[in-house]
Amino acid sequence: MEIKDTANINWSEKILAECIGEEPPPCQTACPLDIRVREKLRFLKEGNLAAALAVVLERCPFPGILGRICFHPCEGACTRNQLEAPIAIAGLKRYLADLDPQAVLRVTPGPERPPRVAVVGGGPAGLMAAYELRILGYQVTLFEAEGALGGALRLYVPVYRLPREVLDREVSLMEQMGVEVRYRVRLGRDIHLEDLRRDFAAVFLALGTHKSLRLEVPGEDLPQVLPGLDFLKGANRGQVPQVGPRAAVIGGGNVAVDVARTARRHGAAQVTLICLETLKEMPASPWEVEEVKLEGIDILAGWGVKRILGQEDKVTGLELKAVAQLCDDQGRFAPTYHEDRLTTMAADAVLVAIGQTADFNFFGPGLAFDTATSHRLEADPQSLQTRIPGVFAGGDLVTGPGTAVAAFAAGRRAALAIHCYLEEKPLPEILPPLSSRSTKLIVDLTDVPLALRQIQDHLPLAERLSQPRAEVELGFNQAGAATEAARCLACVCSQCVTNCTFLQRYVTHYPFTEKELVRILQERGAAEPLIPYSCHFCGLCQAVCPQDLHAGQACLQVKQRLVEMGKGPLPQHQGIQNYVKWGTSPHFTLSRPDPATGKARRVFFPGCSLPGYSPHLVRAAYAYLRGKLPGTGLMLNCCGAPSQLLGENEVLERVINQVATEMEKLGAQELIAACTHCLHTIAQYRPQIKTRSLYEVILEMGLPEGMESGPPKVFNIHDACGARQAPAIQEAVRRLVTEMGHTYEEMPHSRERSLCCGAGGMVPAVDAPLAQKMTDCRLSEAHRDLITYCATCRARFAAAHHPALHVLELLFNPRWEQARTARPSGSLKRWWRRWRLKGELGR
Repeated sequence: MEIKDTANINWSEKILAECIGEEPPPCQTACPLDIRVREKLRFLKEGNLAAALAVVLERCPFPGILGRICFHPCEGACTRNQLEAPIAIAGLKRYLADLDPQAVLRVTPGPERPPRVAVVGGGPAGLMAAYELRILGYQVTLFEAEGALGGALRLYVPVYRLPREVLDREVSLMEQMGVEVRYRVRLGRDIHLEDLRRDFAAVFLALGTHKSLRLEVPGEDLPQVLPGLDFLKGANRGQVPQVGPRAAVIGGGNVAVDVARTARRHGAAQVTLICLETLKEMPASPWEVEEVKLEGIDILAGWGVKRILGQEDKVTGLELKAVAQLCDDQGRFAPTYHEDRLTTMAADAVLVAIGQTADFNFFGPGLAFDTATSHRLEADPQSLQTRIPGVFAGGDLVTGPGTAVAAFAAGRRAALAIHCYLEEKPLPEILPPLSSRSTKLIVDLTDVPLALRQIQDHLPLAERLSQPRAEVELGFNQAGAATEAARCLACVCSQCVTNCTFLQRYVTHYPFTEKELVRILQERGAAEPLIPYSCHFCGLCQAVCPQDLHAGQACLQVKQRLVEMGKGPLPQHQGIQNYVKWGTSPHFTLSRPDPATGKARRVFFPGCSLPGYSPHLVRAAYAYLRGKLPGTGLMLNCCGAPSQLLGENEVLERVINQVATEMEKLGAQELIAACTHCLHTIAQYRPQIKTRSLYEVILEMGLPEGMESGPPKVFNIHDACGARQAPAIQEAVRRLVTEMGHTYEEMPHSRERSLCCGAGGMVPAVDAPLAQKMTDCRLSEAHRDLITYCATCRARFAAAHHPALHVLELLFNPRWEQARTARPSGSLKRWWRRWRLKGELGR
C-alpha cells in the first residue's frame, strides 16, 4: 500500500490556499460585469424574483438593455454546454427586468463629495461610469454629442433588437441619479479637452468608435456605397437610405449582420452578406448568423471585394476574389487572395461594415497625439488612465470595437480608478474585471440528467418584414422562465460536504466548502474540541476532492494541538485510551515464529478488532498462511491507529515502535495484515516495513482447500476506509467473492469513494447520533447482504440489524449463512476472546 507523505503539510493552510470551492462559477467569471449568475438563478428557482433581480442590479443597472443585446459570454461558459445546451442566462435577465421595469430607477446616489468629474460620451462605458461615480457621491457632468443618451446602443443597434422604450427608460437613470447631462456637445468642436481638465478634477473619455473603415477599392465612392454605421443610424432615425432590391453587405461581424437584417426589412428583396471568413470563422455570434439565414439572407463566405462595379454613377455590382488565407503564420489578420479566382455579382447598393475606429480630432494642439494609435487610444490596462494627467479612457475608444457588456465593465473600472485617483489611494488588489476570466472551479457532472433548453418566443418571419421595427425576441413567459431556471446546476465544488455527514453538520453556508470548516477550526476548534473530534477521518473528502484536499487531516492536526495543550483527548475517550493501553499490554500481545519451523520470514498481523470479533477466523487464517507460506510467524498487537485518531502522537509512536521492535526480534521481513487500517497506519508511520494484505495473499495462493462456499449469493461489498487508497485490496476481495461462486453489486459509494461505516475517527464515543447518521447513510445504499473486510465495520452493520459478513467468514466458516445475522458481542466477551486466543496461540 502506497501512502502519500503528508507529515510536513499544514493542512489548514493548504485547504485555504488550494480549495476551489469558493471559486466563482464559469458563468460569472465569463461575465465582464461579474454578475453573480448562480445566485440570480438560485433565487429564480426558489420563486424569489425580487431577490433575483436585486442580484442583477448589484452590478448591472441596465438589465433590460443587456438582457436583449448582450452577446452573453456567460452562456458560452455555462457548464450545461457539456451536457446539452447552456442556460438562457441573458433571456432570464431580460425576463426579470421586464417584470419590474421601474426597479432600475429605485436607486439613490451616495453621500455627496465635492470633486466634479466629466464623463464624455453617453454610450455604455460613459453611462456606467457616471452611474458608479454618483454611487460614490461625485458630482458628474455627462457630455453627449447627440440629442439623447445611449451612444452606439441608440445609433446603431436596430430597434427590432432593442426597443427604444426600454433604452429610454434605463438611460433615464442618469437623471434619476442627479447626473448633469449636456446634450449636443461634441468634444473638439463645442468643448475642448483642455477646458475639461481645467474645470473638472478628472475626465473620463468614453467616445466609442463611430468612424467606419473603408474598403479602399475602386468604385467605393459611388453614391450607393454606404458605411454600415450610417445606414443603421438612418434606419434607427426613420430616415432609411434607399438601397434598391439587391443589397450587398460587406463584413462578417455583428454590425454587418445588423446591417443585412435591417436592409432586408427596408425594401431589399435580395440581401447577400459577403465576408472574408468561412462560416465557422465568422466573428458574428452564431445565433445571429442563424437569424440571418432564417430571414432569407444569403451568405457568401470566403470572398473579398476586388472592386465595386458601376455605370452612370450607379452601383451595378461587385467583382469578388477568393480568399487564400485569412491570417499569417503568427495568427495576425493579414488576408491574401487568389487573384485568378474571380466572380461577379449584381447589386444596387453596397453597405460596408468591415470595422470602425475612433475619431481622434478631439485632441487639442500639443495634447499627446502620440497616445493615439490608428484604431484606439492608449490607456493603462489597470487604471485606464491615459498619459494625460487626470484623464481616463475606456470602452471601444481604448480596445477598439468591442461589446456593450465589455464597455459597461470599462465604465465601472474607470469609476473606481478615478475614485482612487481623487482620494490619492492605490488601486485595490482585486479590481472589477474588464473582460471574461477563467475559473478553477470543477463541477462533477456524474449522473446529472439532461434537460432541454427552453426556447423563447420569436416574432413570425412574415411579421418581421411587415413590421420592421417590431421586436423579434419576445422573451420568456412565467412557466418558461421557471423551467429554464430550474436547469441551472448551481455550479459548486462541494463534493466533500455532499458526501460527509460531519461536514454537513458544521459547514452550513453557501457554497459549502472545506474552507468554511478550516475557518471554524481556527476560530472555535480550541474552545469547542468536539468539532475536530467529530470527524470520521475516513478520507472520503480527499477521494472526491479534485484538489486532493483532506479536511480530516486538518481536524487531526487540531486534535494533536489540543493534546499538546492538555485539552485532548476528551473525557469520553477514556475507554479508547484504555483499549490501547490494555491491548498493547503483555496480557493480550503475542509475538512468535512459526511453531513448525521456528522461523518468521514474515508475520501475520490480524489487528486488534478481528481477534475479539472471531478468534476462529484468526486461527483459520493463520493456519492457511502457515500451510501456504511456511515460516510465517504471528503478532497479536495494536498498530496504534486509535491513538493516532485521538491526536496522541506519543502513544502512537510507542505502540508502533513496539510493533517494529518485535518484527526485528523475529527477523521478519514482511507483515501480512488482515486489517486495512493497520496496513495504512504501518505504511504511513513505518514505511520501511514491507506490508501486504491478507486478501491479496489468499488471491495469489488460492482458495482454502476443502472450502464450503455454500449456495451462490449476490452481495454488496463495503470497502473499509483503510483500503481507500488500496485498489489492489479492493479488487482482491471482489475476486475472492466471485471465485467462491458468488456475485456482487456495487453500491453508489464504493471502492475509493466508499462511505464510512460510522465507527471511524472514534466518533461514536463523542457523538453517537452523528455516527449513527453516517451508518444510516452507508446502509441506505445497501440493498443486499453486506460483505466487508473490516471486523469493526461488520460489527457496526450488525448492530444496525443489517445482515453482514466479514469476507473471511465466507472463506473459513462453513456456517457463514447463520453468521450473517449474528449480533456483535459485548466488550467483555471480546476481551475474553482476545485473552484466550493469545493463550491458545502462545502454546
